[in-house]
Amino acid sequence: MTDPLLASAESSLVASDLDAAKMFAGQAATLAEATGDRGAQARGVTLLARVLYIRSETADAMSCVLKAIDLSRAVGDLTSTARAHEVAARILLDVGETAAALEEGLAAMRAADTGGDLAATMAAMRAMANVYAALHQWDRALAYGERYHETARLLRDPVAESAAIETVSFIYAGMAAEATDRGERDRARAWHERTVLLSRTAMLMARDAGNRRGENTCLANLAESLADVGRPAEALELLDSWPADPALDSVANIVHHRETRGIVLAALGRRQEAAELLTVSVAEAPTRQHEITARRALAGLLEDIGDLRGALEHYKRLFVLVSEQMSEQAERAASVAAVRLETAQAQARATALQRSNEHLNRQALEDPLTGLPNRRRLDQLLASDLRACSVVLLDVDHFKRINDGCSHLVGDAVLRDLAGVLAAACGPGGTAVRFGGEEFALVVQGTAADGVLALAERARAVIAAHDWTALAPGLAVTASFGVALGDEAATGIELLALADHRLLAAKASGRNRVVGPALTSHVLPSGDLQTADLQAAQTA
Repeated sequence: MTDPLLASAESSLVASDLDAAKMFAGQAATLAEATGDRGAQARGVTLLARVLYIRSETADAMSCVLKAIDLSRAVGDLTSTARAHEVAARILLDVGETAAALEEGLAAMRAADTGGDLAATMAAMRAMANVYAALHQWDRALAYGERYHETARLLRDPVAESAAIETVSFIYAGMAAEATDRGERDRARAWHERTVLLSRTAMLMARDAGNRRGENTCLANLAESLADVGRPAEALELLDSWPADPALDSVANIVHHRETRGIVLAALGRRQEAAELLTVSVAEAPTRQHEITARRALAGLLEDIGDLRGALEHYKRLFVLVSEQMSEQAERAASVAAVRLETAQAQARATALQRSNEHLNRQALEDPLTGLPNRRRLDQLLASDLRACSVVLLDVDHFKRINDGCSHLVGDAVLRDLAGVLAAACGPGGTAVRFGGEEFALVVQGTAADGVLALAERARAVIAAHDWTALAPGLAVTASFGVALGDEAATGIELLALADHRLLAAKASGRNRVVGPALTSHVLPSGDLQTADLQAAQTA
């Protein structure tokens, strides 16, 4: 039910309709939560986080992405886990938390490596490429960027592949800029040419895929790269081929193109036209970053044409803008940190509550002396299908003599040791329970009389043969057993009553023996197997 909504959100995102993308992603997440489909909810919340990130709703994006990580982990959706960590890395990069972004990238890598899914791998490679590019560790950024591209190619997703190629182009542009700063002109030019080739490929691929937003971004970047390599006329021709459409293109994209056109015109020597365009870009900048980019280009242009006063005014304003940007980034970083802290605290509280509940549940169902399940747990076990199990009740023979003659501490030690013997006797298919006092119960899978009686006999023999003298010199312990099969009773209470009836018969007929539906009793001291009518044993 959520798949159409998720598909609509993805399509809207590709078409740069962020309002629609947010609406569809939110609806998908809400519907999935209502229907209990946590996997679809994880995908919806992850997509919503991506949209919020693009809309610069940073704190809300981080809140969503942390929720997406928890959801996707809970259902084992490693692809959504990797994608969510990748979005988290982007958010943290934007607020300057590079170290934390690297941690998120590595988390995406771990999810991808575990899942082996191409989509998860692509998300992880994208995260790592962007993180290392932000760190200016270009070799690593390029290695991850190329793996990102290769994975997108294998997925046969042209939109993703176009974005991957543009990421690699961006990395080469950063390498070229640093080479220029170092005076390595030949290397810088080679990398700029590489940027041109990659941006053109990415642009054409985005165009073929109908991804106008991607085409627009790649085209503007390509024009800037052409100007950088001394081909401004070609860059201007390229820009002229793209008519802006306010109905289809965001204000940010239109301003980006205008800024790029101003830079290209300046490179062509058409400085007055360039100054006019950049002035409009400054006035209509939709974000502080757009204004910084436009003012920086305009200030440099005015300086070149000798308008030092005008250049100085723009440089002064640039200083203020950059300071404001740094302050805003710090505020966004603080809001993201607050969201992460609140989420971590909530998770810690939830974990503590879960552990507390588990502890209380364990206390409610566990006997504190022996560590065995208690009577309440026995009732739970017998509330299921009785035809699938049988019950053995046993009572320590003459336990009062042990307490009176050796002390209650020794009596407690006997019960603890006996619990271990019984748990081992039950094996993986049964459960030993402390019924109360010196009385225990074994809930055994199956209702075959010979098998249940044989198990009870083995337990009786092990108890009688056990070396109890470590607890008190000369101590010997035996137990009497009553066996009732699940198909002999309609309720758990009736089954316990029948087992208790046979336990009393075992005691009445001499103790240290097993009595059950097979009319069988065993006596340890002589080692002889004796049989007796159950009615006779009960009335002895």
